[in-house]
Amino acid sequence: MATFDLPAAAFRCSADTLIEITGVNGFRMKTSPQGGSVHLDTGNYDQNLWTDYEYVVADVYHESHDVLVLLFTFHDEANRSLTVHLGTLPRVTTRICVPLTALRGEKLFLDRFPGVMQTVIRGDVYVDRNSITRFDISTIPSVVSRSLEISGLSLRRSVPQFQYESTPYIDELGQLAGKEWKGKMHSTEELDHALREEWQLSREAVTGWPDRGRYGGWKQLSFGSSGFFRTEHDGNRWWFVDPEGYALFSTGMDCIHPSDNMRVTGMEHLIPPLPDKHGAYRDAWQQEGYSFAIANLIRVFVEEWREKWAELTEHRMKAWGINTIGNWSSADYIRQSELPYVYPMDGFPVTAETIFRDFPDVFSPEYDLAAQVFSEQLIPMRSDPRMIGYFMRNEPHWAFVDVLNISEQMLQSPVRFASKVHFVERLIQKYETIDSLNAAWASEYEQFEDLYEARSSDWSDNLSRIEDFAAFNRVLIRRYVEVPARYCKQADPNHLNLGMRYAWVGSDDVLEGCEAFDVFSVNCYQFEPDRELVRHISDRLKRPVMIGEFHFGAADVGMLACGIRAVASQEDRGWAYRYFVEQAASIPGLIGVHYFQLNDQPVLGRFDGENYQIGVVDVCQQPYHPFIEAMKQTHERMYDIRIGEVRPCGDCPNEIPKTGF
Repeated sequence: MATFDLPAAAFRCSADTLIEITGVNGFRMKTSPQGGSVHLDTGNYDQNLWTDYEYVVADVYHESHDVLVLLFTFHDEANRSLTVHLGTLPRVTTRICVPLTALRGEKLFLDRFPGVMQTVIRGDVYVDRNSITRFDISTIPSVVSRSLEISGLSLRRSVPQFQYESTPYIDELGQLAGKEWKGKMHSTEELDHALREEWQLSREAVTGWPDRGRYGGWKQLSFGSSGFFRTEHDGNRWWFVDPEGYALFSTGMDCIHPSDNMRVTGMEHLIPPLPDKHGAYRDAWQQEGYSFAIANLIRVFVEEWREKWAELTEHRMKAWGINTIGNWSSADYIRQSELPYVYPMDGFPVTAETIFRDFPDVFSPEYDLAAQVFSEQLIPMRSDPRMIGYFMRNEPHWAFVDVLNISEQMLQSPVRFASKVHFVERLIQKYETIDSLNAAWASEYEQFEDLYEARSSDWSDNLSRIEDFAAFNRVLIRRYVEVPARYCKQADPNHLNLGMRYAWVGSDDVLEGCEAFDVFSVNCYQFEPDRELVRHISDRLKRPVMIGEFHFGAADVGMLACGIRAVASQEDRGWAYRYFVEQAASIPGLIGVHYFQLNDQPVLGRFDGENYQIGVVDVCQQPYHPFIEAMKQTHERMYDIRIGEVRPCGDCPNEIPKTGF
């Protein structure tokens, strides 16, 4: 059979969920604001079911006020689980398609099918398709209860067809249709007036901060000029030091560019007619889709849109107190700006065979050569005093699994990695004979060569094996960091290595080799930085820490998802920004925080389907004024907070459940 219907009557619901059968393989779910779930125990079905078929498919419809994030969770006999997070838009039917190959755990972000928003997988390293015991469908918490209809729930051998009715979801300016909110633009004339008026005022305004130097440093504290950015510890706290020698606490803005492009492919049924790719709006067509934000700039400024946007944005950044151009910002804007910037390196070294996700074979000569080539992109910038430093990469995908045992993954692979050879050589050196290894590991290898054969052994309760694997995990991670860091410092000795912007620090293993950084960077989607974590990292590495990303979204404007941290209003967003940045400024080991990001994401999603209301400006290039007023207040007083003369903002707004992936 090409399709196997998953019987609706076999699903059981949790205490906070109601289920109403609507068909053989369809039902209506009603969940509480805390979320809810239904599950299918698979014991009554052929165990080969999950290997004979390749996709879980379902049609989903709901009328929520926002994106509904559905969780498809798979459990196996070893108590492992993986959860696929899928975003679905309200008031339109969305066809879900989950490839069961994703249960290998090799990808963090799954391919985006038509009509679906972002699709992310979280959980254990993998799930064994041969021993699936349970399948869950659940919702995440919300401000209200949820009601959704699921139909056509089935297993299929091939990707289904996606045939959607045309339902224009956004207006000609890229705004959400069918909803009103404060600040919504109702005509191109209104847009034209607002942008031209602000641009004209920006030409007349003075945006300098008297106590700040040319590179944004605070003139009240100087360490001596060196010509480039560096770090210093004053005996109590860490600082960036700008090329003039002034102390700097970096308040950056990520993604300073005219827009976040909307993916068109797969979303055509929700988009109004778009202009010709070769006409007046040709610049709005980007490699990854279409930009309504750029189209809106073209509507107002025509052929001068780039220059006018750059001038307006430079005025805004300076007026708002942003002192650093953050990651993934426009190269053209950086060249025209006077502000310091950070550089996101591209193409972190990889190898043809990876051990897990993006973790390469770090002992392969291929890794060393790739690291050397990777470092050469820094050479053209090594004399630029405006460049603070560089990030070697962002959020390594392998580090999203806190319990990841890289050595175990390596031994279970059939690939004869150079790193595996190195590990076996270490074991030979330690144990000398295979009998000694077997005695220590309680294993039955006949020779050391057997370690190169892929095995799915359960070694979890053997202390010697655990210690050997843990020790080599640290060796692998250290080499992963130190090899490219060494080449980068050789290519550019003048600028700071700002690290890898880990999504979080799941264990101290992640810190291996990070002494090679000048600054350790981590992203932090919380309401305040973790003081104890910052202290621990800084003390261990003898390095300062910076935060590469944080944000807050709100539910009171024309967007359908609030991001990873959410509050009720734009006023609360400003309050949350103040609390986060002022708390950060008071932490001795923390020397900068960069907000993600300048623009709201598109209503229908960027390339991967994220569509968060996290911007400082909307798709019509209009600032969220309560947010920026709070930013300005914080940036004005942050140095007095930094040296302890003023207390930071002491309380934060109430959080609401996120609509994020």
